[in-house]
Amino acid sequence: DGTEGELMYGILSGEVEMYIKGQLIETLEKGDVFGAGALLHGDKLRESTAIAKTDCKLAYLNQPQFLFAVQETPMFAIEVLRSYSDRFRKLKKIFTSEA
Repeated sequence: DGTEGELMYGILSGEVEMYIKGQLIETLEKGDVFGAGALLHGDKLRESTAIAKTDCKLAYLNQPQFLFAVQETPMFAIEVLRSYSDRFRKLKKIFTSEA
């Protein structure tokens, strides 16, 4: 969405809808993470907009906390990658089935 992001989020409960240019792209659930891209890129820009679909409980990390978690707990990094990989696979199935 072009705004600057300072935090990444993990969903502890509830559902969050992700939008790009006003279009619903996906719905995230418990265990999914979002917003990490803004912590990884120098411009810190968000590429999507997150809107709670239901009441949610979220955990969050800023960039120093995120980097600490990645360095000290490799499984944290693996779980973040798994979440993004799972999401990419779901989106790929949606877009390739429309063709």
